[in-house]
Amino acid sequence: MARSPSKQDAGTGAPRQVLLRGLAILKALNQRTISSVETIAAETGLPKPTIVRMLSLLAGEGYALRLPNRRGYMLGERALALSSGYRSHDAIVEIARPHLSRFTAEHKWPVSLATLETDTMRLRVSSSRESPFTTSGDDARMLRRVPMLHSAVGLAYLAFCPADERDTILALLRASGRAADRSARDRAYVDGLLAGIARQGFAPSPPAARDPAQGFAVPVLAARRVVASVTLRYFGKALTDREAVRRYLAPLRATANAIAEAFSAQT
Repeated sequence: MARSPSKQDAGTGAPRQVLLRGLAILKALNQRTISSVETIAAETGLPKPTIVRMLSLLAGEGYALRLPNRRGYMLGERALALSSGYRSHDAIVEIARPHLSRFTAEHKWPVSLATLETDTMRLRVSSSRESPFTTSGDDARMLRRVPMLHSAVGLAYLAFCPADERDTILALLRASGRAADRSARDRAYVDGLLAGIARQGFAPSPPAARDPAQGFAVPVLAARRVVASVTLRYFGKALTDREAVRRYLAPLRATANAIAEAFSAQT
């Protein structure tokens, strides 16, 4: 049975120091299959008696495993639970960053990535700060939740996600009390809207008052499911919608595909 660490087990350091020592040792254990006390000491700079004491605590709680015949230590099975809160959409944000930056470096316009959050989309990462063509509201949009049926990223997600997932999301929208979700109750309208988006391969941004930028979005498809949407924003005074699609739809799709491939390879 795992025992709870006592004050004596924790050593004489402050709680913060004890925590940081434990994390440093877990990180060192994660570097290789089997680690010796000497190896961990070399990597962390901690005294060997401290390492032995902390390894005993970690092993007692299942986060480390002591191998027989003094062969060393390895991560315990319980350490796997430490990554369970790192969800796939957190991973895709980090994967997407360089691809979004690369698009903006070549084409100048800002692009953003959004992920599903129950029955809305959340804008997670953008290259707006790297673009000469940003609006004052672009930074404010980051991390904001946007409605599924009144955003390009939401429409792109719904139009290309599997039918059972789409039905679940639309059922949530029909039950919602938010004004932005009322159009979900008109099933014929929604079906026609999403079918048109699926045919043309992208979702245009619905008109928005007091927003000088327009845009369109495409899905990020990995393993036959939508894991995110990527959207391009441009000024309507600089480009017509037709010209924007002609110039940038293919590069935006290529960016989405590159993100999807990198995500699939990592996960």
